[in-house]
Amino acid sequence: MILDSLGIMLSNTYCVFWIYFPYWIVMVSALAVSPLTILLPQFLKGQLSWPNIDDVKDEWIINGKRYNLKPFYDSHPGGSFALRAARGSDCTGLVESYHIFIERDVFMKMIARFEIKDAPPAEPPKVVYSDPFYEDLKKSVREHFKGQPRSAHKMTWLHIGLCVLAWVSMWVLIYLHLVKDQMWAIPFIGLLSWYLTGNVMHDSTHNAFVTTPWVNRLCSHAAFPYGVNVAGWQIQHVLSHHIYTNEEEDVDLYHYEPVMFLDRSSGSWSLSPAFHALRLVYMLSSSIPHLALVVPYGLALHQIDPAHGHRMYDRVKAINSHRAELRWCLIGEALCLFGFYGIVYSYQGLLKGICSQMSIYVISSYLFGFFTQVSHLQEECFVEPKKREELSFAMRQVKSSMDFAADSLFWGHFSGGLNTQALHHCLPGISAMHLRALYPRFREVCRKHNVELKEAPSLGEFVTGFVTFCN
Repeated sequence: MILDSLGIMLSNTYCVFWIYFPYWIVMVSALAVSPLTILLPQFLKGQLSWPNIDDVKDEWIINGKRYNLKPFYDSHPGGSFALRAARGSDCTGLVESYHIFIERDVFMKMIARFEIKDAPPAEPPKVVYSDPFYEDLKKSVREHFKGQPRSAHKMTWLHIGLCVLAWVSMWVLIYLHLVKDQMWAIPFIGLLSWYLTGNVMHDSTHNAFVTTPWVNRLCSHAAFPYGVNVAGWQIQHVLSHHIYTNEEEDVDLYHYEPVMFLDRSSGSWSLSPAFHALRLVYMLSSSIPHLALVVPYGLALHQIDPAHGHRMYDRVKAINSHRAELRWCLIGEALCLFGFYGIVYSYQGLLKGICSQMSIYVISSYLFGFFTQVSHLQEECFVEPKKREELSFAMRQVKSSMDFAADSLFWGHFSGGLNTQALHHCLPGISAMHLRALYPRFREVCRKHNVELKEAPSLGEFVTGFVTFCN
């Protein structure tokens, strides 16, 4: 029986993926038995929690003041989802980094009518958000788009056309793979799913794809079924990583605990180079299924992971508010994904289906891991806590990123602009397709304010720095 199953897996998988068989078996088996081994015992002990929307306060903390932005849902230019996702939390960083086309004083006066006057003052920000460096950068961006249409900073029509072509092509290949059993389509599906993740999903979740909020929400799912869980991504990426990059609340540092530590305060292991390489190969190959399956599973039930003793994203202060607000989005996306898996099973069966889907995930995961993580996970991108306190918000964003080939049209497009992470983190609401054109101005502003802008001298050194860092 076991030999027959192995034979099916070998015959239905490209030989380059055979090295992943042990990892796939362990990962799929662990997820399959976790309801019995993890959920049931914790349920009996009362350790599971279902997020309750009634526990979320109608308040948004901005610069130490409490606001009730619920009446602003329908008129918010970025749509109600952006406000809902941040409900019950300190969203000062979001406000300061997304609203760059309006003067800061004007914006604060505009929302003054929503302030909760009789509420006790909230904790003031521990970081300076408005400083000469950030204000000069915002001013240079406004000058760059001056005289252009209101939507000029969103995705260009040419790039939208290319993204539509990529989406249609991906689904044609999915059809050929499932219905016509065309194995050659696997690497191209993985490639196109990354392209849609980097260019469409990423821009859309930052409201940078188009000006219409519901279209951004729809397009954020462009990489389905080989993209991330978008609701989970909203918490992990927009609300955590972008505001607290390389700090304790940046959940990107803890995805692979306890197998791999990405936090300088964590202990490191002494590993042979061969084992370290194998660990990286396996961990990075599962980035997408982790974000698509494991994250929503953990956020919905918030079970304690026995491997490291933490609940999913419990380092985020307002995690229960985020879970409550986005709970049905998390579950709905996961159910849609399992619906697709049902279609795969009907055409390919269990073992062949797992092998084909995991093969696609390996390709998309490596591309995702390279473009989203390598820029931040470098030794030079971590600052000692005392020195970090001296840096403003924008300076922290620049310090925590290392860019590469910022002037390259190819890398800028294929990476979805993530080869210029320092600039993207300062201007998340600008479509990544404009970052290459803005980068010369960015360099000038950094030089003017003596802010160190790190650009990798070569792609090889860029990758080597990441491999060395991941202890």
